[in-house]
Amino acid sequence: MADFNSSFFTLGTYDAGTGIFTATADSVAGVNDTTDNEPVGGGQPGDTTFEVGDNLTITGANGGGGQYIGHTGDGFVAQQGGNFFFYSNSAVTQNDELPIDTGDFAVCFAAGTLIATPDGERAVETLKIGDLVMTAEGRTVPVKWLGRQTLSTMFGFPEGRRPVCVSAGALGERLPVRDLRVTATHALLIDGVLVHAGALVNGTTVRRIPKNELGERFVVYHIETENHDIVLAQGAPAETFIDNVTRERFDNYAEYQALYGLAPVAMEELQQPRAMSYRQVPVAIRSRIATAAAALAPAREEVG
Repeated sequence: MADFNSSFFTLGTYDAGTGIFTATADSVAGVNDTTDNEPVGGGQPGDTTFEVGDNLTITGANGGGGQYIGHTGDGFVAQQGGNFFFYSNSAVTQNDELPIDTGDFAVCFAAGTLIATPDGERAVETLKIGDLVMTAEGRTVPVKWLGRQTLSTMFGFPEGRRPVCVSAGALGERLPVRDLRVTATHALLIDGVLVHAGALVNGTTVRRIPKNELGERFVVYHIETENHDIVLAQGAPAETFIDNVTRERFDNYAEYQALYGLAPVAMEELQQPRAMSYRQVPVAIRSRIATAAAALAPAREEVG
């Protein structure tokens, strides 16, 4: 059975047609523990995760029975009777619109992404437990675990879940220094805000990667450190993995269990605000991305 602890709950509406959850009030602080009532079986990835239609038992500040609808960022939407609630570890405000993903998701880097280390850049897939990586602040921290997940596009892949390519220079200040490929929910630190890559998509300098580039199967990786850190990926500040229910969906989750057990100490999330959708991205950051896109336009035209 899957179990997830959240720090906030938010009342809202959910439009199944558009997949949008709209907050009708500000988030309320209140710890809730959510458990699905589905039996674990088969030992396959997903057996211990929330899946669409799972019946949930929620205990705590806004407890009760419910049904899992989908997730976004660090939380999920549940229907309780005629009401919809977003349970999360980050607060949202009234009228925020959150795109809800009803499929699996991961927070990780594509193979080949170069990560800064004290000895130079290393491809993410070559890192091992204990290797040192550089943080954006200039510290060195050891890799606690390197997660790996194989994703398939054979049976379709929802638009909102497709990985994102952030072109070299798309963030301004010549960052990233090379094209950066990450999952849509992976956050980059821009002007003090953790912005999900999917929230930056403009169709040119930041684009969703089409199936013909992904192939039928592709592998993604995540770096976990002792704390929630900001590392340098292709030169750009990017978050490390923050522990939540999705860790169980990685191919090598059994390795994590063997090393650290079933109930690791909860990790404290970074304090910077998080923008999970375009609407939440500050205007100054939108302008920064647009300015960088305009500057890169001549080069794109030459390539075209």
